[in-house]
Formats: sequence, C-alpha cells, structure tokens
Amino acid sequence: MADAVDAGYPGYQIVIAASPESVTVLAGFLGNGGHPPLHTHDVDLFFVVLEGNTTLRLGRESHHAQAGEVIYIPKGFPHGSDNQSGAPERHLEILVPAVPPGTPFLRPVQSADEVQAPAATPHVNSSSGPPSEVSGHENRWAITAGPTGSRAARLTAVERTGPEGPGAVVSQDDDRLIVVTQGKLTAEVSAPPHAVQGEAVIVIPAGVPHRIWNASCMPVRYLDADVPAPESNAKLAPAR
Repeated sequence: MADAVDAGYPGYQIVIAASPESVTVLAGFLGNGGHPPLHTHDVDLFFVVLEGNTTLRLGRESHHAQAGEVIYIPKGFPHGSDNQSGAPERHLEILVPAVPPGTPFLRPVQSADEVQAPAATPHVNSSSGPPSEVSGHENRWAITAGPTGSRAARLTAVERTGPEGPGAVVSQDDDRLIVVTQGKLTAEVSAPPHAVQGEAVIVIPAGVPHRIWNASCMPVRYLDADVPAPESNAKLAPAR
C-alpha cells in the first residue's frame, strides 16, 4: 500500500490512519513470516483483525487471531504476533488514549517475566456470532463486554442494512470513532453528507452534531467506538 511505512521489523508495515488526542488508529500489514517482538504499550490497545490470521502472543499464552475478532490488550501487558499462515494478515490497532507526540508506540521486552502484568487481562470478542442487539436496520455486537482499564472505551461492531433515510442528529460527551470495514456509509458531520467507502476512519469530536446511515442497498459494516475526550481545559501553572 502506497501510504504504508516500515515499522522497523521484517514483513511489518503500518499506516497512521488517525490520531486525535483521544485515540490513535494504525492500519497494520503483516506479511507471511512477519514476527514483531514481544512488547508493551503505554496505553490500552484494541487489535482488530480485518483479513487473514496470525498467532498473538499474550503474556505466556498465545491466541490464533482470525478475521472478525477484536482482542483487547491492556496497557502494559506484554504481547506480540507471529504470522506463519502462508498469507498476509491485515489488522487495525486502536490505541486509547492517543500515543503522545514524541513517545514510542511500543516498548520491546525480552520476556513476559520482565514486566509486572497489569490488573486487567486481555479478552477476545468476535462479530461472527449472533448479534447482542437488533434494532431496525442495525445488528450490533458488544465488543467491550469486559473491563478496559481506567480510561474505558466502548467498542461495538455494527452491521447496517439499507436503504434507510437519515436519522436524528446526535452529539455525545465522548469522542466517536467510526471505522468502516465493508460497504458504504453516509455520514453528515456538521457539513453536507458524503459517502464513506470502506476501509476508512471517521473521527467525530465530542459535542459535534452528526448522523450516519446506510443509503445503499448493500449492507455496511463498521466499528463504532466511544473514547473519552481529552480534558476541555489545561492549567498554565503547575499544581501546588
């Protein structure tokens, strides 16, 4: 892919898809034989498999991650991946909150014993089974059924059938992240509506009026993430 850059490890490339203050989204491309080392992040991670499969190392355990799965990996938990499937693997890495400028995206470790594991533990969810909620044109799968650390994010997989008309305009206290993975979603975000073709990311800051709908005859699938907005103000003087 033209926008991809080497991540510093053989067979592994990334695209920085979005990085507001509340979240960083990376698109990852792991070729066959790609083997990023065991590492940790300073923020929570949602690892979303889009295509193919890979073996995720999660501490001392491993998980065969497949398309349609979302793996939550808490801040500070050692993990890595190893693609020996014979085919490329593509995924998203949603880091909450955003990785601050000037800080590393990851910190390599030699073994899982080198770091103290956090209280939260990884968990795996999938949007391939029966939906957890059905309403009108929407099928929804709750991805973050378990705890996600101190800056909790809520992540839902959505399939929307159409055609449907625009719904009511909404706004919310959290930032909203829409990751279109399949089909075409129509979005109106304080501007005339436009069609967003998968695969693409829509970032909607807290408080901004918006609405989304499926104006086409084909289903559209997307991830709908609510992530805590940054503090609305900052002090100029240090705390006393």
